[in-house]
Amino acid sequence: MLEEASQVQVPYAQSADMSEQHSIGERIKNLRTQAQLDQAVLAEAIGTARSHLTNIERGRSKPGRDLLMAFAKFFDVSVDWLATGEGPKKVHEALTTKELLLIQAFRKLPENEADLHLRLIVAHTEKGKDS
Repeated sequence: MLEEASQVQVPYAQSADMSEQHSIGERIKNLRTQAQLDQAVLAEAIGTARSHLTNIERGRSKPGRDLLMAFAKFFDVSVDWLATGEGPKKVHEALTTKELLLIQAFRKLPENEADLHLRLIVAHTEKGKDS
């Protein structure tokens, strides 16, 4: 328990944006501490040993593909961001059928018409915010 307590305070993680963290272990540790979870709880939730999680957070080992995906799913972050620290942190929401149809139709328009429709949509949504 003393070991876990000493691992919770990470000055670098507290002072840096998570995208600036250089290792996967630092990103995982920061996500865990922000969620106020101890290592035992997170390890059980993702299906690994606490000692393995400790080694990952300390940079002594790296998670395999399945464990990486489990971390990403648990914390609702992208696998790419978790693995590399690059790209968007959050997984984008899936588009609805209407959104997909709108994008497909928009891409078929000539550029001058696309610009006109885009301005109309933006103006309409901006007008709705003011009321």
